[in-house]
Amino acid sequence: MEFIVRRYFSGYCSYEIEAENEDEACSKAINLPIDEGEILSTLEDWKECDQIELDTDV
Repeated sequence: MEFIVRRYFSGYCSYEIEAENEDEACSKAINLPIDEGEILSTLEDWKECDQIELDTDV
């Protein structure tokens, strides 16, 4: 039997931002570029969302 397995991962980027409050810091961070290297180094399994199903096309 063959299965289709979908693994989900989460990662994050950290930014040091000067702001007067959390809302302003969030707004500034949203507009910054994503550091792909940091995302790859912070990936974690998201086991609650992993999916496995039988491949019926075989």
